[in-house]
Amino acid sequence: MGDDKNIGVMVRVRPLLAREKSDSSSLIEMPPQADKGKVILKSRTDKKGDKEFIFDEAIWSFDEKDDHYMDNTSFYAKSGPELVDHFFQGYNVCLLAYGQTGSGKTFTMMGDDNNAEGFIPMLVEDILNYKTRLVSDKINCELKFSYMEVYNENVRDLLYDGKDKKWRVREHPDTGPYVEGLKEFDIESFKDFQKYLKIGNRNRSTASTMMNDKSSRSHAIINLYLKQTKFHKNDDDLEIGKIDSEIISNIKLVDLAGSERLSKTQIYGQQDRMKEGSLINKSLMVLGRCINVLSRKTTNNTNEMIPYRDSILTYILKENLGGNSKTVMIFCVAPLDYEETLQTLNYATRVKHIKTRAKQNQIKLSNIRMDWDEAHKNDSIVESLKEEIEVLNEKLTQYEVSNETEKLSKMISFLEKQLTESKFQNKYLSSKIKEMEYEKQELQDHNRYINSLLRDNLNKEVDLKLQHQNQLVENQLNLLEKQIILNQQDLEVFLNDFSPTSVYT
Repeated sequence: MGDDKNIGVMVRVRPLLAREKSDSSSLIEMPPQADKGKVILKSRTDKKGDKEFIFDEAIWSFDEKDDHYMDNTSFYAKSGPELVDHFFQGYNVCLLAYGQTGSGKTFTMMGDDNNAEGFIPMLVEDILNYKTRLVSDKINCELKFSYMEVYNENVRDLLYDGKDKKWRVREHPDTGPYVEGLKEFDIESFKDFQKYLKIGNRNRSTASTMMNDKSSRSHAIINLYLKQTKFHKNDDDLEIGKIDSEIISNIKLVDLAGSERLSKTQIYGQQDRMKEGSLINKSLMVLGRCINVLSRKTTNNTNEMIPYRDSILTYILKENLGGNSKTVMIFCVAPLDYEETLQTLNYATRVKHIKTRAKQNQIKLSNIRMDWDEAHKNDSIVESLKEEIEVLNEKLTQYEVSNETEKLSKMISFLEKQLTESKFQNKYLSSKIKEMEYEKQELQDHNRYINSLLRDNLNKEVDLKLQHQNQLVENQLNLLEKQIILNQQDLEVFLNDFSPTSVYT
């Protein structure tokens, strides 16, 4: 069964830029005492013309002095962990940032060079931490990373370092559209992610306009592919057991290029920039049309065709907009632009009516069995496999088709499965060793603490005994001194009684 849910809609207003400091007030209000998703767009003429909108979240980032101000970190803390949970539960997830040029989309998604992390780096960091924690539960996670852009209605792999190449969008009957030949890289650590993100950002198409010093000229899409392999829990704590099931999910993180008007970007005469701007607007217009149709289908139950194929962008996002996905859209707005903000908020209002039908992508696996006696009668496994590959290569060069291809494919699949299990067994054992080392260290620290206490107690006991002995000796000495004094007194009396002087006087 699918999980029917509306696309999540959040609106964020950015602070003033340096060139806007002459204006001190915002046309947008997000009252802290009101509903959490209320947005008020103030009229330029009279208060009666103010417009109210209600969304899932309203993020106030205009003035950091305000109590309800949110920076990137607090914004992520409010919304990011839920997306991570969905991702690991086996749902496809999509996060899109939309808004005009200069509205703060890239800052929200990527952050900046002043140590302000964006939504994407914080999300990936949590995913990697989650992935590490699952090892102790006998769940192996493989995380792959790809990064592309839709530029001038063509797909470009931002991690491809070869000569110019065309990437085509294909459609799988079960999983939907995908980009053929897109390079994917394994992500094991946050440093891996930073390395590939830096390469992709460097290759991304940007240019300077009057609206933005570094305007994105393309729609950037980061795709994270997660494969979770669950192993049977058994009595042996050091064995991972056999593979039970797999969960496969992906998350798309989309930084859309901003909508543009020539009167504001002022790129007159720059043919390349004008072409880029027109194609950006075209893809966003098609996205708007798709959203309009999806919204009408949800509210009016119409049978209209959704024009996904009219743009590469909407074709790639087909499943995320109206299919198997938990999707959230962040609408970034500028605080001083009434017309663009009104258009964006109206757009966001239509989006919040769209429903998607997300389902968990879990596969129950049966153990692959190989008849090694038949496949490798007298030779070793490795040697037999080499012979199979050589035979297959010969037949491929002669364009021959044989049932042996399927046999070899099964053998390779089996070996790959065995290799995956072995790798995870090592990873799991490493995790257990770390746990044991940690426990050992705790025990050693505890023993040191107990020994220290014992030494302290022993020293105190010895001190007390010594004090007691000293006191006894001192008491004995005092008694002896008193006795000596008494004896001296008695002796003096005796001597006085028998003194010759006293007898003859």
